[in-house]
Amino acid sequence: MERAVIERLVTERAKRRIEKLKQVHCLLSVMLFVLTFSFCSYTASDLKLINISLSHYGIYNKIGVIWNVSLFIVGIMLFTEAFINIKKFALHKGLRYLFGISIICLLLTATINMTHRIHFYTAYIYFIGFTLGMFLFGFSLIKVDFRIGITSIIISVISVLVPVTITMCLHSFAIPELTHTALIFNWLFITRYDTRYKNFLKRIGL
Repeated sequence: MERAVIERLVTERAKRRIEKLKQVHCLLSVMLFVLTFSFCSYTASDLKLINISLSHYGIYNKIGVIWNVSLFIVGIMLFTEAFINIKKFALHKGLRYLFGISIICLLLTATINMTHRIHFYTAYIYFIGFTLGMFLFGFSLIKVDFRIGITSIIISVISVLVPVTITMCLHSFAIPELTHTALIFNWLFITRYDTRYKNFLKRIGL
């Protein structure tokens, strides 16, 4: 009897540690992107966000390697978090392929120089694929967990409408790309801290 209790306590502690590691992993990945973007913006101060796409950082002599490696790491993090979410909410495994294809395209975007046209194709597939993945994630979840489901759908719709609107107004890609990335990070934090998020919604009457 005592042995069973000890084993259960050890298992619970291991689960708590794994959950903390997952949270730290998510936070560190977001911080990596923010710090890398800040460093690249400062170093390449002659590149104005309103005139470029973020891919210009990838071909800038001083920071190209740093930017592309960071993008590669963030891409792996995004797939890991999406994989964890699908498993966490017990959703259809087919979503893994959609997220997987979109992240592969992001990694290809970081690998292929923007002087090649395929660079832009992979970037578009990533944008559409990951956004569609969030939408289907929310749609699949809405009957089981309405708050997280509808939030995922709303974020996915905003992830299309806002960047496209900004692009039409500014004729710039960097700011829409940053907006899309920020919305994805927001979705990751909501799904990572879903219990706290739902408790917050309940407190405000939603």
